Amino acid sequence: MTLLQADNGPSIGQLVVIMLGTIPVLGILSWSAVKILGPIGQAVARRLTGEPGGDQLARRVELLADELEQVKAQLAETHERLDFTERLLAQSRQPEQLPKG
Repeated sequence: MTLLQADNGPSIGQLVVIMLGTIPVLGILSWSAVKILGPIGQAVARRLTGEPGGDQLARRVELLADELEQVKAQLAETHERLDFTERLLAQSRQPEQLPKG
């Protein structure tokens, strides 16, 4: 055995194959990180710099709250109509339920 020869490690060819195999994996992982963290990073940056994106969000919340109030009013009106209809149906059934005679 000579000092320059070592039998316990991978050869240069094996190292090249391992490196060539990891390059696509690293590329896919990097692309995924950019796609996932890109929008999150942009949102954090907008929040930190105080861009007017917060105003748009507040306006949207206001619009949704107004729309919710409208839906609640419509639901209350529908409930009143349902109660009225139930009372009318109950009145029309009462004479039929009385015994004839």
